[in-house]
Amino acid sequence: MIEPTTAFTLFDKTLSVLGLIREQKKQRTEKIDQALLALFAALTETRSYLSDLQNGKPTDKERQFAIARLWNTASVPLREIDRDLAERCFLKGGYWMEPEAWDQKQIEAKGIAIDSVFEATRQLLLK
Repeated sequence: MIEPTTAFTLFDKTLSVLGLIREQKKQRTEKIDQALLALFAALTETRSYLSDLQNGKPTDKERQFAIARLWNTASVPLREIDRDLAERCFLKGGYWMEPEAWDQKQIEAKGIAIDSVFEATRQLLLK
């Protein structure tokens, strides 16, 4: 027969473990939310800029650098959640530093086309 103090000790330890698991899950959810917010900021600004270019506005190097920073910033919280997507965001930041150095074949090979990154972001949202 288990003594009452032993039973309470086991119960307390079980509750502690469950609390730790719940806290880790909450922290992971917060990290995913931070990553998604950073990704959406980069996607929104990139799409806005691409739309402006398609509507005849001139190239804006400062805006491209700002977009590069958004993609690099988005890559940081992603590294613990989705390493592949983090790498793609980092490369996308590099692309926006020098878009003329990339051709369509390289963009597709690295998976950094805007639609490709958008779809990966959507998949992360659904996790």
